[in-house]
Amino acid sequence: MSSPLRNGEQAAAGRRKAAGRMGALLLLLRVAALCFSLAAAVFAATDGAVLRLAPFRFLLAANAIVAVYSAFEVAAAAWEVAKGATLLPEAMQLWFDFGHDQGFGYMALAAGAAAAREATACGGENISSTACLQADIAVGLGFAAFAFLALAALATGFRLVRFLATGSRLPASSSSSAPY
Repeated sequence: MSSPLRNGEQAAAGRRKAAGRMGALLLLLRVAALCFSLAAAVFAATDGAVLRLAPFRFLLAANAIVAVYSAFEVAAAAWEVAKGATLLPEAMQLWFDFGHDQGFGYMALAAGAAAAREATACGGENISSTACLQADIAVGLGFAAFAFLALAALATGFRLVRFLATGSRLPASSSSSAPY
């Protein structure tokens, strides 16, 4: 028969469980961003006809960079879920995640917008309809990668604000928030 949790242990267990849920959510968002950005880069790179246009080269480069960043962040999120601790010191990890999610997210959005504008005029300049379809798919996948990166930025922003307010990325314990 297991003994009941002592005073304070239940609150600590609840904080670890909430941190685990947030870590698992971030891991899921980062895996999705990795998959979509990698797929967008592959679709952008498969036909050389559209790569003659600068916006599609930008789309390829941006999504390749986002895929590499997302692969690193997947590893860091998996480490955090498995070990319960951040890969870097906590404050540095939170600022790193939030800042890079913002920067790479806006880069992916800019690349997708530039390529989408060019994709609307696709079909000219001796580009086949198959290449135009691949370009459209690459743009759509790039926007999906941005969407998952933006959601990850919201989650990391929430963790950063919680860290700045409480001094920890973990939820505050219920006993420390009592007004006594």
